[in-house]
Amino acid sequence: MNKFRIEFLSIASSLVWFCTGYAALSENAPEDIWEHCQTSETCTIEYDHLSNQEDEPYLFLGYVMEPEQARWEQFREAIQTYPDVKSCLLKDEQNKEVPNLLKFDWARVGTGDGAAVCVFRVTRSLGDPDRIQNWFKYHEFEVAGPYRYFSEDFVPTSENQPVATMTGYWTTEQYRRHTPSLIAKLVGLDAVRRYEIILSISYENQVVGSTTIRIVK
Repeated sequence: MNKFRIEFLSIASSLVWFCTGYAALSENAPEDIWEHCQTSETCTIEYDHLSNQEDEPYLFLGYVMEPEQARWEQFREAIQTYPDVKSCLLKDEQNKEVPNLLKFDWARVGTGDGAAVCVFRVTRSLGDPDRIQNWFKYHEFEVAGPYRYFSEDFVPTSENQPVATMTGYWTTEQYRRHTPSLIAKLVGLDAVRRYEIILSISYENQVVGSTTIRIVK
């Protein structure tokens, strides 16, 4: 497995940054740290490996998404366009041996099925719930969970069976920063109330599904 770590200051156990003159940030609130990371572009994040479709095919609610599945046509193009985690990143990161998984290319990937597939690739690469929460927070998501919907005594019938969820969500304003709408801007009204990325989590704390939804008014 390929782990990358810069031994300077650790933020929330997995987000790390380095630059001179900002030592005081280590004593500030987490929100200040995320804000600094977003503006300075000096942060990176640890990961376990670089996920790809061949070794870790895209899962939807624990099921491998393949031609036999009913939703295959919905995700086929995104799976083929983003076959590995590097393909989801900014162009400058894609050819690096050790890419920065924070450099997600929202403008190219979008917020639909491409985001569902690519966030699955990223979260499988991170391989740890704390790192996943930090990745969400870096991208300005509020995070809910993980929340189990089975008891601790529940025994899953397969290793990919979801037993919990984790959700990252944007407000309308945050969503529109990534997906501008000229009509909403002109009329001053927006049908989208919230945008969510919902992760399915297995008993072993592995991401076994990712999907996106837009909650409308």
